Amino acid sequence: MTAVELSPSTGAGRLLREHVYEQLRADVISCKLAPGTEIREAELAARFEMSKSPVRDALMRLEREGLVITSPRQGYRVAPVSLNDILDMFHLRAALERACMERIVLRASDEELKSLDRFRRFVPSKWEGGFIAFNRAFHRRIAELGGNTRMRNQLNDLIDQLERAVQVSVASIHKGDPQVLVNEHAEIIDALQARALKRAQRLAEQHIAGAGKRVSKAISKSLIAG
Repeated sequence: MTAVELSPSTGAGRLLREHVYEQLRADVISCKLAPGTEIREAELAARFEMSKSPVRDALMRLEREGLVITSPRQGYRVAPVSLNDILDMFHLRAALERACMERIVLRASDEELKSLDRFRRFVPSKWEGGFIAFNRAFHRRIAELGGNTRMRNQLNDLIDQLERAVQVSVASIHKGDPQVLVNEHAEIIDALQARALKRAQRLAEQHIAGAGKRVSKAISKSLIAG
């Protein structure tokens, strides 16, 4: 089949380029394209049945996000998962969620706070993607309730970027009891609904710090094993 070549100025061209970008980004974040994997433009162009141009655009966007790296004469490669980078991201995420807690307590309506109740219980059959999807949805909702678009976008980007680390360490997470983390969600929800700011901030920081320790420990083990 002939590769599709559409001008980026056309609506269809923009949609196709966005589709390529979103699909590649999802593959990198979910580790379908594992850290270190070599990426060949020609293979991706064949996969999406289009020319190399939209593929190259998508890879350049992913490079700007730090998800893809490029080197002379070697082309593109999925960025490795760096332990130091992961720790930095968890530290930044904890600071942002702490700020988010303050905005939620001061600004969110009772109805909005009530919407968090669906995260008090984890029912595997209701969540495609399992606990990782459930946990991601909870933290995205927290970011949304903060009511600050820039903060929400940065938090969501961190959540996405850190999902790679979670996927890399997913075997160790499966060995644990997700109910422990669900209980932590419930405690945060209790504090927010009571508008107990200091408690909500403390619980959120502990929750993020605990996640950072689990993920970094699992990745450190995998690096030693490797």
